[in-house]
Amino acid sequence: MQFRHGLRTNEIDSGEKTYLSAKAPIVVLGAAPINMGDLTCVNQPVLIQNIAEATKYFGGVNKIEGFNISEVLYSAFQLFGVAPVLCINVLDPKKHKEAIVLENLIVKNKTLKIKQTGILPELNQVTSMIPVVRSQDELVYEVSYDENGYLDINFEEDVLGPVAVSFTRLNPELVTSQDIIGKVDIKTLKKEGLELVDDIFTKFSVIPGVGIAPGYTHDNELRTIMNTKFQAVNGGKWKSIIVADIPENVEYGEAIKWKKDNNAIDPEQMLGYGMGVLGNNTLHLSTLVACELLRGDAVNGGVPCDSPSNKSAKVSKIVYKDKNGIYQDLNLDEKQAELLNENGIITAIQTPGGFVLWGNRTSAFQPGGTTEKKDIWIHAKRLIQFICNTIAMNNQNEVDAKMTPMRAGAIRDSINQWLASLKAEEKISGARVEFRAIDNPGENIAGGKFVWYIVHGDVPIGENLVFNVKNSSEFIVETYVI
Repeated sequence: MQFRHGLRTNEIDSGEKTYLSAKAPIVVLGAAPINMGDLTCVNQPVLIQNIAEATKYFGGVNKIEGFNISEVLYSAFQLFGVAPVLCINVLDPKKHKEAIVLENLIVKNKTLKIKQTGILPELNQVTSMIPVVRSQDELVYEVSYDENGYLDINFEEDVLGPVAVSFTRLNPELVTSQDIIGKVDIKTLKKEGLELVDDIFTKFSVIPGVGIAPGYTHDNELRTIMNTKFQAVNGGKWKSIIVADIPENVEYGEAIKWKKDNNAIDPEQMLGYGMGVLGNNTLHLSTLVACELLRGDAVNGGVPCDSPSNKSAKVSKIVYKDKNGIYQDLNLDEKQAELLNENGIITAIQTPGGFVLWGNRTSAFQPGGTTEKKDIWIHAKRLIQFICNTIAMNNQNEVDAKMTPMRAGAIRDSINQWLASLKAEEKISGARVEFRAIDNPGENIAGGKFVWYIVHGDVPIGENLVFNVKNSSEFIVETYVI
């Protein structure tokens, strides 16, 4: 033994784990106004945590008509005050574009406003339509975008007469459900669309929280594939849920039929009906629900233990689109909304406190459907996914470790300790973890397979409150007895 003289200290591992919860952002797929930000931001996941980042990549957080990603950023940052939002823009300037020529445009106060969205800043040509005036052949100008995403051409000098402008415009209407479904290139292995969801944790160390593609999930193939992808991210390592929409042109009386005809029935899916309106902005219910889920998670310290129902929808009315393509008010009373809820559809209703989201159940809930608790309650489904994800994230380093009885017991104890903290905070009603002999026969242990049994209880949602009020004479008698 080495001779030592004096005092020294050593650090000893406690063997205890501090459980960390990964951020679980909204993941939105679709079209973004990259003409106002970064044109190279195509088919790559981008984590937006603040307005500065939203401005850098997508031109800001205002809702730009036709671009569903800007709708989500507007709702998240401006209405609900939540972050982060992970955006996957599939709109490609190389194919989702159109060339436009406009003539006889009048310049006012050295400014020409073109009321179209998606215009690329490098205009093809701006010329005067008065060729005899030589000084007008070459116009000096700069371009900028207003809050609506419209292009302003600001001229250096006064412009006499009308002008002609030719430009290239990004057209989000050309983005299809197949673009969002995406693919993996056979030669380069480059991923597109939904295939990029598997890159999220590796790139950002966040677990997909809620997946949405507002305006596209009425497509059966996309919704089905998206549902499958989000409930088994990275080959099943992470679990998540999606929010889909019933098309905006479906009337109230056809909503339930649409759900059944299109088989929009899944425990890892929420289904919304109706479009929210705030000012001049029309917003998908999936956007509003996803933002409220993120807000509720933040209030509960990152734990998804609450329901979005009866929480502010942040809108002034709910509408649908009639057969003529005109938005009509959808003034559902509580009884009408209850019928949708009974069939696993979330909507919004007006209460004395304003419009609120209404519905606690996943799309798996309906008469004759599953009665499994974890599959029909939104909060129960998201909570069990959260527990699975957190355990997986915090025990990755245990894979391939020498699994002694002491180590197996330490894993059990650390999970028990974490779950006990959730109970103390009233996020769950109780839980326990066991390492049982029945789950771990000798041949399994010899083969390197170890199983921990975990059971937990959520805190129930007070969906149906009843107050029984009785008129009794006993108080009258007491009053008159002197």
